[in-house]
Formats: sequence, C-alpha cells, structure tokens
Amino acid sequence: MAQVTSSSTSLAAFFQNIVPLGIMSAIPIAQLSRPKGVDFKCEITGAPATLRCSECPVYFDTQEHFDVWWRGIGHSIARDLVVLRQPAKMIGSEEDRTKREDELSAIRKELLELCTETAQKFLVQGKYELAVPGALQALKFAIEIHGKEAVELVAAYLLLAEANLGLRRLKIAEEFLSLANWNILKHPGSSMMSHLQRNFGRLYAAQQRYNEALNAFATDIYYSSQEFGPENIRSAPSYFHMGRVFQSHQKLDRAAAFYVKVVEIYAAFLEAWMNHVEGLGEETQELGAVEIEEAIEIIKHIVEHREKRSAGTSETAECRYTLGLFFMYMGDSTNARECHNSALDVFLRTLGVAHARTQKCKRYLERLNGTDWGDT
Repeated sequence: MAQVTSSSTSLAAFFQNIVPLGIMSAIPIAQLSRPKGVDFKCEITGAPATLRCSECPVYFDTQEHFDVWWRGIGHSIARDLVVLRQPAKMIGSEEDRTKREDELSAIRKELLELCTETAQKFLVQGKYELAVPGALQALKFAIEIHGKEAVELVAAYLLLAEANLGLRRLKIAEEFLSLANWNILKHPGSSMMSHLQRNFGRLYAAQQRYNEALNAFATDIYYSSQEFGPENIRSAPSYFHMGRVFQSHQKLDRAAAFYVKVVEIYAAFLEAWMNHVEGLGEETQELGAVEIEEAIEIIKHIVEHREKRSAGTSETAECRYTLGLFFMYMGDSTNARECHNSALDVFLRTLGVAHARTQKCKRYLERLNGTDWGDT
C-alpha cells in the first residue's frame, strides 16, 4: 500500500480498519447484483468484464489478466483502491467534504508516483507484461488529477508505448507514441521530448526502418544534451540506443564508438562520486534506483558485445571496472569486488601497473577489501 502524507493517512487508516483485505482472487461477477446501466470493464484491456477482484472494486475479462494486474501493481494498491472507489456520501459539513477530497487527492498523487516507479522498474528488468498494469493505472490517476489534456499524461503514454514495444505490439506502441507526441505539440517546451524521440527510435528499429531510427535517436541526443548536457550521466542512454541501432545494422565500428562514449560518461560520473566519498571532490547528483538499474543493464550489454568481439582487452575491462563502481554506488561490495578483481587483472596485463586506470582500480579494490566499506 502506498504511504501517504499525514492528511491522507487518517482516511486510509480508517478504511483499513473497516475493510480488511483477505487473500485476493478473481471471482465471477454476480449479474443480479449489477447496478442497472453499469458496464464493468477489464482493468487491463477495457473489454467487458466477467470477473471481479474478491477484495477490491476492479474487474477483468480473464483470470490471466487478473493475475498480471495483481503481480504487476494490484498487490501494492488494492487497499488504496477500496478507499478511492468507496461511494461518496453527502454527509457532514462542506468543510468535512473538502477535507475528505483533499485526502483522496493526496492518495491519488502518491499512487501515481508509485505506479510510475513500479512500471519503470519492470521495464528496466525486461518484464514488459508486468509493466502494463502499473502504466495503465498511472495514466488513470494522471487523468483524475490533471485532466485528459494535461502534459502530465505524457509520462504514462511513454511507459505504455515502451511496454508494448517490448511485447512487440508495435501498432499499439505507435498509438501511444502518437498520443504523447500530440500532447507535447500542444505544450511546447516539455522535458519529455528526449524520451519521446527515444521511443520512436525503438519503434522504427523494431520495424527495421533504420534511417528513421537513427534520426529519432539523434534527436533524442539533441534534446537530452540540451536538458542535461552532452556529458551528463542522464544523456548516456541516448548514446547507447544510437549505438544499438548501428550494432543491429552490423556497423560495428560506429556502434563501438557510441559505446565508448557511454562507458566514459558513466565512469566519469562514478569516479567523481568516489572522489566526493573520499573527501576529494564536490557532491554529485543523486541517481534513482530505476536509473541505476537501467545503467547496469546498459553496461552489461556493452560488456557482452565487447567480449564477443575481443575478450580480455582493456576496453572490456573498462566496462567491468565501471560496473564495479555502480555496485559500489549501490553498496553491493560482493559484486563490486568481483568486477574490480576481474578488471584489475586485465589492466595489469594490458596497461601496466603504473597506468592511472590500473591505480584507480587497485585503490577502489583496497577500499572494498578494507573494513570501511561493506554491504548496505
């Protein structure tokens, strides 16, 4: 259940006491108890529903859709949905009703953030089917909070587009991208333009429209560089996706050049962070859990690509060194130690003991092996 601020907590706690949730299951809708004129729709597909959740007011057309909803987002928001979908009662003073609506609004905002983060997490993990329920629910909350024409809907459209791209439902993905594009055109200056172009690039790549994919990813890099800077860590995924198009088109030298750029950006950020940890530099920007997970998946892809081309080179070791720094950033000393040990062996053999990269890798490994660095 989403944790809400003090104003909404009292309302949520009240409903928790009167509507305890049992073991969730999908049960047939009792047709005789259906309110006249009410058509229940599936939470996932929008098709006419034949099942309902046993404990909260959501509906489904198949057991499979209930299972996906429950695993994807339902287990986190079911109790809150009981609160939000409880019929409004015209009792109490206007002040009481206003307070209740403010509390419900606070819950919706918390759940919008939760659903968005959950969908993003599943997308990074490649669990596209499980990303769909959270993304759909995020879109519904965004509409309830901001209205059907608000620019705040773009983030949910892009989540749904990315999930459907992963599921190879290209026509549906293109429809969500078109909705996002139309919304952004009505609200110039949106910070979502980079992500929009990135997903158009992925769509075109999936359709084997490589020139259009490259143009979209180039535009992604342009907007990302404008927003964050060309060397900022948040621009690295833009370069990576451009590299992937070249890789899939067998233009491996060009792909390698973009992958070098990606690893350089990540390594520079993490070394600056380590300098701050060691008291030698300024504080760096903070990365969210989803950003870290995405970066690790990107580096793993580059490691795999480089090892297929030339295993045991300093370029491959550079990836493992950078991956080790990410694990240090996460407080995972076990995996960090493994990565740095592997990288150091190659650096010593290819670059020599006196090289700056070898010395840094050795120093970080000593930190990991010391008593002042452990799993967090």
